[in-house]
Amino acid sequence: MKPVALVSMPTMSTRFPSFQLALLTPVLERAGYEVRPMSLFLRFAQRLGPALNEALADVYPCMVGEWIWTTAAFGPRNDGDEYLAHYESNLAAICGRAGCTVEDLRHVRDVVAPAWLAEVVEGTDWSQFGVVGLSITFQQMVASLAFARALKRRHPEVPVVLGGATFEDDIALEVMLRNPAVDVVHCGDADVTAPELVRRLQTGESLAGLAGVLWRDDDGAVRSEGRAPNFADLDSSPVPDFDEYYASRGPGDRREVMLPIETARGCWYGMKHHCVFCGLNRAGMEFRRRSPEQVLDMLQQLSSRYGTRWFNAIDNILAPAYTARLFGRLAEEHTDLRLHYEIRPKISRAQLRDLRRGGLVSVQPGIESFSTHVLELMRKNVTGIGNLELLKWTTYYGINNSYNILYGFPGETEADYRAQAEVLRRIPHLQPPYAMAQARPDRGSPMHEEPGEHAISFLRPSACYRYIYPPEYDLRRIAYFFEHGFDVDLPVDGPRECRSLVANWKSRWNAEQRPYLRYVKTWQSVSIHDGRGESRRAYRYDGRDAALYEFCADARTREELAAVEGFTPEELDRALAGFVERDLVLCLDGKYLALALPDNPYH
Repeated sequence: MKPVALVSMPTMSTRFPSFQLALLTPVLERAGYEVRPMSLFLRFAQRLGPALNEALADVYPCMVGEWIWTTAAFGPRNDGDEYLAHYESNLAAICGRAGCTVEDLRHVRDVVAPAWLAEVVEGTDWSQFGVVGLSITFQQMVASLAFARALKRRHPEVPVVLGGATFEDDIALEVMLRNPAVDVVHCGDADVTAPELVRRLQTGESLAGLAGVLWRDDDGAVRSEGRAPNFADLDSSPVPDFDEYYASRGPGDRREVMLPIETARGCWYGMKHHCVFCGLNRAGMEFRRRSPEQVLDMLQQLSSRYGTRWFNAIDNILAPAYTARLFGRLAEEHTDLRLHYEIRPKISRAQLRDLRRGGLVSVQPGIESFSTHVLELMRKNVTGIGNLELLKWTTYYGINNSYNILYGFPGETEADYRAQAEVLRRIPHLQPPYAMAQARPDRGSPMHEEPGEHAISFLRPSACYRYIYPPEYDLRRIAYFFEHGFDVDLPVDGPRECRSLVANWKSRWNAEQRPYLRYVKTWQSVSIHDGRGESRRAYRYDGRDAALYEFCADARTREELAAVEGFTPEELDRALAGFVERDLVLCLDGKYLALALPDNPYH
């Protein structure tokens, strides 16, 4: 058996290794194969320079990380000016980050990328490999197709296999139909099927009956065995091997690596309520996880082997069992590991505190809105006040909160956004969202799969795809991002006002002096310092008023607050009204939440 080459193409950030290569390498080695992983995206980044590569690696609507490979993949085109004009604002932002011009981007597309690819194909004896596999996620498709085309010209006998999270049956079929240089596309989990696929390709055995593959029969017709079944026994997965990535990094790349780990697949929440805009886990929604003990062992091995403390969980959602059994153990060990996870917003302050003690320093919680009505339209099963409470405590505990605010759901009203605007005006001291944007009907989302149920009048592939793929491609089958319209009118003024508030919020947060709202306390008093506005304000509350304010640290109903001693119902209403009038407490969804953060770091 010849060795197997596993390739990860551009355009990718050099800070994040390819998890797919790191996992498939030991999977195939267990089966007895010699494997050579190749993080070619690192080599291309060295050619471009770090600033330009990192700017191109981010996924913008223009998908420039794909566009720069179009000449190498499909040959010259004459619509470059049209593309550059259509995405002028996107490309201006990218060039501003990279310190380049749009003509530099055109030069990368027409000269740099093809020349680099030729060097890659000519600089390695690819005939030594029995199979060349390419793993594809966002913005790696066109570079991978270009590589397959160039490789087949030089070595037509070498089987080329594409796989990765990008592929479901529809996208895979379009790639097979339009790219004769691709011999096989694999769909679904490859943990079990990859070794058998390699064996059959190297021995010349038919692929018929092997789940997960699309291939061509002797007559050239594309055949499919359907998606590979979801792999359930994650505890049997090997520890990922990142040796090649660390050996291939440029000597001048000093940035700390965020090492990807996988502790679960699927989404336990999505199994019950699929968020209407989410296109992830199309056929792999079934939730599966590693045992906490196995995760601890994996973290220990990886941190010791690579000397890293930063881990990026690529899971779509945090397994509930990890709160105590994983992060509790990490806290007990007093490790300095730092982890990022996607989480559900329904996490209490006490749980966040314990997670932070265990090393959770970054989250993507899917906040999406502070309007309960809009959240209901998204099928989020959370409330606006709950999301605000989560944001308050992630800010307090110093947990980076990567969230967006979304709009554009049939049934939302101007009143929803006027109310949300009032919330945004009061919380400039909390971490702002990454952006406020209109929700997209990504491929696989309920909005995409059931447009009529969401009042969607049309769906069409995002404009970028017509500048990326040749005319013969069916863009409806290969696109992941889509543009859409509605059969109903949606609010305009409210979302516009909220977008303006978010832009101002982000600007103030990034200023030298951030807004603040914090309180300090003694046994009998609470002093609140308000630096959210142009003038600084200070308030002091004593006795029962201080106790009431601190009781509102977590969102409370009027009935819960009635338990605070010393208040008649009328006095309680007056005290709450005073807090609300001064914007020290927010009343939302029938609950009261104190907005000031404790000055005490051990709260």
